[in-house]
Amino acid sequence: MLIDEVIHTVESTTGQAMTTGGHITMAKFYSPASPGEVLTLCFDTRADASIAFEIHANNRRIAAGDLSPAAKTSTC
Repeated sequence: MLIDEVIHTVESTTGQAMTTGGHITMAKFYSPASPGEVLTLCFDTRADASIAFEIHANNRRIAAGDLSPAAKTSTC
């Protein structure tokens, strides 16, 4: 569920398609999140259009990973 929220937030913030043609290139979970715990998502778009993300609860890292957006295709 956390990765789904990351993908939805990245798509709505950047406009890059992640659910159709994009993929998770890496995801690592460091610590469990408790129900109702407030989580913070930080992400950066790299020069190659991939996206690095981290999820934190206070100062504790919950998860981190990389996403690759869908490849853009030409209609010409």
